[in-house]
Amino acid sequence: MIDAGLSMFSKHLQGIPLEQAAGWVREIGITSLDLTVRRGGHVEPERVEEDLPRVAEQLTAAGLRIAMITTEICDVNEPATESILKTAAALGISHYKVGYFRYAGFGTLRAQRAEVAAKLKELGDLSVSLGVVGGYHNHSDDFFGANLADLDDALQYVDPRGIGVYFDPAHATIEGGSRGWLMALDRIAPRLVMLAVKDFRWVEGKHRSGGGRRHSAEWCPLAEGNTPWPEVLTVLKQANFNGPISFHSEYQGKNSFRNLSVPEVVQQTAADIRRYRDWLAAD
Repeated sequence: MIDAGLSMFSKHLQGIPLEQAAGWVREIGITSLDLTVRRGGHVEPERVEEDLPRVAEQLTAAGLRIAMITTEICDVNEPATESILKTAAALGISHYKVGYFRYAGFGTLRAQRAEVAAKLKELGDLSVSLGVVGGYHNHSDDFFGANLADLDDALQYVDPRGIGVYFDPAHATIEGGSRGWLMALDRIAPRLVMLAVKDFRWVEGKHRSGGGRRHSAEWCPLAEGNTPWPEVLTVLKQANFNGPISFHSEYQGKNSFRNLSVPEVVQQTAADIRRYRDWLAAD
């Protein structure tokens, strides 16, 4: 069911007392959060054993649960990896977002595929042993997995019970153009474990980190952008996707169509959810 368990990404609720933010989220019909457990997030990795249970208790009292956590975990040997996953599992949080690997530049991709595959295999084995599943998010630009074929290759020998794909149709459309996103989804569909919901539109003249002026992606409300969401949802139904769904609500900062306040972000998320459900009902 791709209308079950809708969550809101907690990144854009930071800076507001958690109980207050939770109340706003409940008012728009959201009953779970995608909670940041990373540097600068709602829970700092080195304090996960103390703070994640406390935050989970606060959210439960406010009528919310934690559906998934967003982490920076890339390696089983990182100091906080095992404590984050063990603590999440003990709290009944079954899904987590894996951290990113940056593309190292031309001529490195073949070797990087092998390196990422080895790290994800170890992480997948640990995840299976703890009863959790990680999702690798396909982020556009200079991130490994922007081309989902590379991610599919790296996951080839990874236990699918431990690591899968956290599919982001907006980022897939940025990299995949008119039909590339569909071919990518066709390839990775058996490994789908989570879904990110947001939209973008192309704008001219914004500066990018690489320098110069060029067409760039700007986050915008659903249905005002280039992501073919109605078709995406049709294909996800065909693929029997039923994992956690996180509304990313990327409506703050220079890459947003407007820099919204937290209450405005929540209200825009409510509008996005209505649009999303309209598409589902029309399919």
